[in-house]
Amino acid sequence: MGWAAKDHQFCLAHLLRDIQYAIEGGDLILAPGLRHLLGEACAIGRRRDELTDRALRACEARLDRRLDKLMALAPTAPAGHRLRKIFRKIRANLFVFVTHRDVSPTNNGSERAVRPCAIYRKVTNGFRAEWAATLYADTRSAVETGRRRAVRAIDAIRLTLQGLPIPIPA
Repeated sequence: MGWAAKDHQFCLAHLLRDIQYAIEGGDLILAPGLRHLLGEACAIGRRRDELTDRALRACEARLDRRLDKLMALAPTAPAGHRLRKIFRKIRANLFVFVTHRDVSPTNNGSERAVRPCAIYRKVTNGFRAEWAATLYADTRSAVETGRRRAVRAIDAIRLTLQGLPIPIPA
């Protein structure tokens, strides 16, 4: 958790997967309610463009109140206890996306960005030298950041080598 000091959003898709594991592990007290809560949060996320900032703050408050009620439940299965412990730890990072319109509720975009690296690693069987892996990762990072900011790959690499930030489009 040390990578983001403020406004970090936990991936709701991954949390839904963990909730499903808890349900399969026997938790029928906490996990189903959390699944419905995160489903509602995702629905709000899909409608953010249509809602005012005031309405989004009200939605976030409603989600927080429902989470309070769910966290007061006492799960009977070990999977439910583990899930409750996880949600207590990450609670402040569950609904950041509701009021921060530029934050996504999932990290699917990031995972799609690293997919070429994973495929490259599998196809080539990795790197023989640590410096090569580092160089590849740094290059991919610059290229991907440039792509997301509508900057050509070569320009993103040049800016990075010069120690300059890749510009954010207006």
